[in-house]
Amino acid sequence: MPWRSLLLTVCLFWGLGAVEPIRVAVDGWTTLNPLLMTRDTDGEAVDLVFDRLVTMNADGTFIPGLLQGWTVLKGGREVVLDLRPGMTWQDGTPIEAEDLVFTWKALRMPQVRAIADTAGGVASLDSLVAEGPLRVRIHLARPRGTLLSDLYNFIPVPRRHYQIGPKPQSAPVNFQPVGSGPYRVVGKATTTHLRLELWPGYHGVHPGAWPTFEFIDSSEETNLVQALLERRYHYALVRALPHYLVRKGAQGGGRLQAFSVPQAAFGAFFLNCDPKLSLLGDVALRQALAELVPWQELARARRFFPARLASAFWPPENWAHDDTPRPLPQIGRAEAILEAAGWRMGADGIRHDAQGRPLTLVAYEQNTSVSRSTARLLAEEAAKVGMRIEVRRLTFEALTEKSTNHDGDIWSYGWTTSLDPDVDAPLFTKEGYRTKANVSSYLNPEVDRLFEEGRYTLDRVSRRKIYLKLSEIIWRDKPVIPLNYILVRVLADARLRGVSFNVLGQAYGFWPGKRGWKLEDAQP
Repeated sequence: MPWRSLLLTVCLFWGLGAVEPIRVAVDGWTTLNPLLMTRDTDGEAVDLVFDRLVTMNADGTFIPGLLQGWTVLKGGREVVLDLRPGMTWQDGTPIEAEDLVFTWKALRMPQVRAIADTAGGVASLDSLVAEGPLRVRIHLARPRGTLLSDLYNFIPVPRRHYQIGPKPQSAPVNFQPVGSGPYRVVGKATTTHLRLELWPGYHGVHPGAWPTFEFIDSSEETNLVQALLERRYHYALVRALPHYLVRKGAQGGGRLQAFSVPQAAFGAFFLNCDPKLSLLGDVALRQALAELVPWQELARARRFFPARLASAFWPPENWAHDDTPRPLPQIGRAEAILEAAGWRMGADGIRHDAQGRPLTLVAYEQNTSVSRSTARLLAEEAAKVGMRIEVRRLTFEALTEKSTNHDGDIWSYGWTTSLDPDVDAPLFTKEGYRTKANVSSYLNPEVDRLFEEGRYTLDRVSRRKIYLKLSEIIWRDKPVIPLNYILVRVLADARLRGVSFNVLGQAYGFWPGKRGWKLEDAQP
């Protein structure tokens, strides 16, 4: 009887003291495997489950992560990486130099690069050699200005669990990760729900503050404000109107806090530059299309919901940003370009070229509740000059598959840039075309040369001049048309503390990031 009473007391105490998880609303994710991440949302949880070799603080300064330190030798042609002693994977096995070598080799595999060729220069490091259990030596043919950014984008995985098969996306480890960070997955993770709890075996230098996180796909949620008030979520990205109403005190009743921060990201039209697959292989048509961007509609919304019209590929938060003033799109210039290129208006109201081909294009965009999306607004403007654009809506996964396979003429989605502009090289280079990261099929030897030069230029001022030149060429050739730089709007429970954003406007990928979040009046 006394034992039963004691057991009941313990159970009651545990139930009363159960920790409320911090619930994060996320617009879907594809994987928990650092090797295969393709969406920003993939990094939301991966950043808690895995440690990076180096991370950064909120100011953008690189700081050690899994590494105890790094030493640059031979004028930058060799780099020695020293892992922290005593670190283990979440299965209890030691984190070793061979794991770093394995990860580097995995990132170079064609079946991996075809999925996620966004690791910057990691895959192109010349060689990694293990020298003992905790030391790796990197050999470089030339010193790299991207070195620390490469190490930041290098998230090692344990070689015992992450062997790459012919179909990497179907591997069970993608949702049963064995990580190195302070949190581990509990129960069965899916693409719509996962739960993380503090891992007691963590010996790293960037621990978590709150015992439990829960990530939930909120893409079907119709009223995020109400869901936050009901505490089904504690943190959510929201549209402009609900953010505005909460910020002005018209909603939320003081129980929610609103955050707004510029992000190094933009919405864009990616254009098919392959003349064998699309009429947009003609640069004149791409330039005409850019003159039809519905900037007035975008600007009109700015009166109440601030946005930033894009004027260069790299946003202002990126040190490679080109602040050269650009003329606003004009429909008259579009007409003049089309006429000069030989596209004449036909009796059917559609322009045709000398071969009689009609100027008709197919644009793909993500399914959304917005009826007058930017793609549909573009189609309305295009119709005024004799260009027909059929807009088709798909899931994000189907949309990215279309763009990867160069199927269609225009793909409308967002892009997030990284700390170093070299990470974006696969979007525009011949190498990126081979790995399918260059969705636009854009090929320009001068662009290849400049990205190569930028990668191996050490002086920051000289490097910026190179990327300014690249920005000018990209703006001229229009493989992508940036529309507006993204302003992140977040609503959070008033009890949530520690919410912060890095220099890129992200709440993940830096220290403390989500690892510093706490619920103020809950019991940890």
